[in-house]
Amino acid sequence: MINFGLNKRQKIIVTSIILTFGLLSTQLGDFNLRFRFIAGLGVLAYLLSVWAIWEGISPLKAIILLVLPTFFTLAVASFYFLLPIRWLTRLPVALVFGLSFYLLLLSQNVFNVASIRTIPLYRASTTASFLFTLITAFFLFNVIHAFNLLYFWNGFLIFIVSFPLILQTLWQIEMEDKIYSSILVTSLILSLSLGEVAASFSFWPMVTVVWSLSLASFMYVLLGLVTNSLKGKLSRRVVWEYLAIGGSVFILAFLITSWTG
Repeated sequence: MINFGLNKRQKIIVTSIILTFGLLSTQLGDFNLRFRFIAGLGVLAYLLSVWAIWEGISPLKAIILLVLPTFFTLAVASFYFLLPIRWLTRLPVALVFGLSFYLLLLSQNVFNVASIRTIPLYRASTTASFLFTLITAFFLFNVIHAFNLLYFWNGFLIFIVSFPLILQTLWQIEMEDKIYSSILVTSLILSLSLGEVAASFSFWPMVTVVWSLSLASFMYVLLGLVTNSLKGKLSRRVVWEYLAIGGSVFILAFLITSWTG
């Protein structure tokens, strides 16, 4: 892998800058080619991320660790086209994306190193990765709902995008050299549950932002409970805390939904 005389942090900075300009450049092309721009940016994000944290990365980690950077790029790029066509709006979003991607890639690099030896930044990286997973899911859910698809398509697409996000989150708990069947099955069950909830929410006259937020909150509750259980930290207090947050969002969504059309 060509390093161009750069250390790992410098490569992460270069990657973030290139992708930021890549996101901005999507505004210069034909709107009808937006899906090609988004897909191309996602591929570029994956390749540059591999280059940035190449040292010590195994074939499995080259897939699992880079799920989140790739999906985060796809999510932001997809959401980017939903924003008003004004540089005053889109330029700050692109800058925030660049900074966020830099922080995200740093956290993924910590997982890459932490799977070999224990480092003090692991807990902070776990929190950051969990947060980025929810943000990525929210953006993707928002884009899916914006297409106004039928309920079964909503459920299917939510299942598809949720599975890799959940899988990489659960793998980060132990960071083994392989993915155990228990992690795969748990990820499938949680993703299927999200898909079913998304299909049910499709009959609820919620605006896109509220729909996405409600679904992301459900994902937060599921992942929070399961990850705490796998870490042996699940208690009655933790369960009630997550249920309280999920219930609060559900009640809020119910109250602000217009039921009169």
